[in-house]
Amino acid sequence: MHSPVPLAIAKYLSEVACGKVAWARFNFRGVGASEGIYDRGRGEVDDARAVLEYVGHAEPGAAMAICGHSFGSAVALTLAARDPRIDRTLLIAPSPRLFDLPDLPKPDRLSASTTIFIGDRDEFCDVDDARALASELGAELRVFEGFDHHFLKSRRALAVAALPVIAPEVAPQ
Repeated sequence: MHSPVPLAIAKYLSEVACGKVAWARFNFRGVGASEGIYDRGRGEVDDARAVLEYVGHAEPGAAMAICGHSFGSAVALTLAARDPRIDRTLLIAPSPRLFDLPDLPKPDRLSASTTIFIGDRDEFCDVDDARALASELGAELRVFEGFDHHFLKSRRALAVAALPVIAPEVAPQ
């Protein structure tokens, strides 16, 4: 929740969307003041599903997007494969070498349009790995030149690029 990448996107979404879209960011179980303990991705998918349920009840019928960074991208991808309500998925710096993706969805199982963002200097996932994942998922791939795993070069540029993917309704033209 307080990780710099999701925080940058949340701040930009607040600035631009300001009451026009419902959104949430949260800590996985065992992170920060959250109850529970790390569950190797299984329980964390349940955490994300609970947030999706909450937002879905607050805004029935709204388009649903899910975005995750690093480990969060594995959770987002898994939930997107299981929940047809998700229309758009943004995976930022997915790290298949670090996080097991046992239920990697096939393109016909993934109802959401999927985009992958990766920095060409990512220490944990190289561009070829991201390209292979994008190909396997039928996803769009965007490579950010000069960016590392944490998008230290400019998280604002990342957030600006993310908005048309996760909330095109409010993205500046």
